[in-house]
Amino acid sequence: MSEQTAIHMVVTIVDRGKCEKVVSICSEEGIPIHLVSLGHGTARTEMLDLLGLGETKKDAIISFVPEYALCRLLERLADRMKMRYPGKGISFAVPLSSVSSRMYRTLTETTAPNDNEERNASIMACEGKYELVVALINRGYTDLVMEAARQVGAPGGTVLNTRGLGSEDVEQFLGISIQAEKEVVFLVTPTEKRQDVMQAISHEAGLKTPAKGIVLSLPVSHAIGLA
Repeated sequence: MSEQTAIHMVVTIVDRGKCEKVVSICSEEGIPIHLVSLGHGTARTEMLDLLGLGETKKDAIISFVPEYALCRLLERLADRMKMRYPGKGISFAVPLSSVSSRMYRTLTETTAPNDNEERNASIMACEGKYELVVALINRGYTDLVMEAARQVGAPGGTVLNTRGLGSEDVEQFLGISIQAEKEVVFLVTPTEKRQDVMQAISHEAGLKTPAKGIVLSLPVSHAIGLA
């Protein structure tokens, strides 16, 4: 997409029951494609008390957004979901290298550019500063993953329940059952801590452990609610 508008995957994580408001804000901004999943937070009780949080059940909303609409959408989420205050949720963007032509047309035809609107300073253009570390593990090993991550400075994450699907060849190569019940752990981590976090998780919950974990990372280009 070098000659086209870049597309970002925007992940918004809020307390359970607030996903409809997030989707409504996205729809008002002309963002037509969303995926919604149920999850839960992993911060320790003392961290929840510090942030004033009483809810660990989360909604995770994944949206696909043209770059020219990205900061405007994050600005709307920051204002209406009160994400400038601690504990009100986070939203972050991961740049995509490519999408299907039909998806691209759908996104760019329904979302109008707005070049005159200034970017608010609270919207963090943070390319190179943060990474999204993703750990795919067997269900029941979240605490092990998070304890390993905390030991190297990760404050908390969000867990989504899922189910893997894969061919027999892939299962034999990796030595894991792809179709087992899985959990996906999302951790937004400062770039300088990414390698330590990934190594700690792989050591405690990697493919050679009962957790059978696969760990990867993705760049984060913009974010709100992290500070």
